[in-house]
Amino acid sequence: MKLNKDTNYLIVIFFSVALIFLDAYKIFSIPIPWIGMSLLLGLSLFESRNLFTKNTRDILLVLLSIVLIPQAIYILFFEASMSDLIYISLRIFNLVSFIFVLFFSLYFIKNEKLDLFLKYTKYLIYFFSTLTIYIFVAQIFDLYEPLRNRSNTNIYGESMQSIFWLSEPHRAMGTFREPVFLVTFLFPIVLLYIHNETRKTFLVPALSGIALGLTRSTYIKLFCIIFIVFFLIQYFLKRKIKYEFIVFFILIFIFSTFGVFECNLNPNSNECMEYKEDVENMNSSGEIKIDSNIDEPVVELGNDRVNVVKYFLTSIKFVNPDSFSNVNSDFQSYSSLKVNEEMYFSNRTLPKYLLQRYSTENFGTGNYSLIKYKINVQNLFVFYTQALGVIFPVFLFLFFLNFIFTKKINLKSSFFLLIILFFFVSPIEEVNSYYGLIIGITYNFLFTDRIKYEQI
Repeated sequence: MKLNKDTNYLIVIFFSVALIFLDAYKIFSIPIPWIGMSLLLGLSLFESRNLFTKNTRDILLVLLSIVLIPQAIYILFFEASMSDLIYISLRIFNLVSFIFVLFFSLYFIKNEKLDLFLKYTKYLIYFFSTLTIYIFVAQIFDLYEPLRNRSNTNIYGESMQSIFWLSEPHRAMGTFREPVFLVTFLFPIVLLYIHNETRKTFLVPALSGIALGLTRSTYIKLFCIIFIVFFLIQYFLKRKIKYEFIVFFILIFIFSTFGVFECNLNPNSNECMEYKEDVENMNSSGEIKIDSNIDEPVVELGNDRVNVVKYFLTSIKFVNPDSFSNVNSDFQSYSSLKVNEEMYFSNRTLPKYLLQRYSTENFGTGNYSLIKYKINVQNLFVFYTQALGVIFPVFLFLFFLNFIFTKKINLKSSFFLLIILFFFVSPIEEVNSYYGLIIGITYNFLFTDRIKYEQI
């Protein structure tokens, strides 16, 4: 393959995506995904003079001002701490990266480069799907796995990454910190590949279907059902269907429905030995247990997400532009209200608590951790609406109206909107350069005329 500007750019893009997929690791306290996202942004900035028209540039400057003004007010007048400054800077970085990479992908990855993108995507899916399956097996049987040295998103266990489940089937997480993060990043790029690849290939849907199914995520099962409905409608309208999608969805449902317990398969694993008595009771029958979640509802928000919805509904009438750092703090205050009341009444009513003044801090049990540790809203719409005010839902509404009027409601526009919906429902509460890349490329695949590049 002859190296030129186009192929060099694609190599940088896929190297960046590979780094973004290494979510569970860091180098010298720097998360590796941030390096990948910075490379994508740097590439986009290098071509920035070609990305925007004058009107687009003016609109983006207005929108960026709307974002920056509340952040500047908070920093100047509310004595922001260093952690607040870092947090706000990273949120702005992600938003700017999303915008620049989105326009870069719309401008650069089109025509023959779309076919080259598919070629490289196939190898990316092969590699990370195989690695995910290996890591799943390695965690059960104590085989080698690269050290997962990045802090997790949960508030327990000093933010260590959870790779062991005693009373639940083992779940795949690959090179990500959580199974649902693997779903968020791998699922859309597999959909994009299968949807646009003209040659028959069943290895990609087979490997990726197994890897994603092993996450046992209700999030992916929900969107599998949504896309199955979409493809059924497409079949009735066009009388054609890709069998690769059938393989992909079937394998996801099989492997996400039936799971195995680590301590049942390998009771002498390092983690299981810490719960020797429980493991012996679990394996007393001598049979290999296969857990099925067929009876569990596919659409289940869970307590955390229900709490986010309640928080948003109770605070929506007070929505005004605010600092990014205040969103999760406000959510923490809302979530810990009952815990604080419980502590107050305990201190006031039990005699032993009146002998000493106790500071409000983490007791290390249950929801008391909410008092000390911030939690995320885990919802992109809630996060940006709380941070930017009503302008964010208004902007989305105007975007939707413009898109529908220009592209009409058809199969292409519906597929594009479903990809965007997938990112909106994910537990990652902000946009990033990877989202911009996938959304931009999806748009070009669906809505730009291109000549097939036959020499790949």
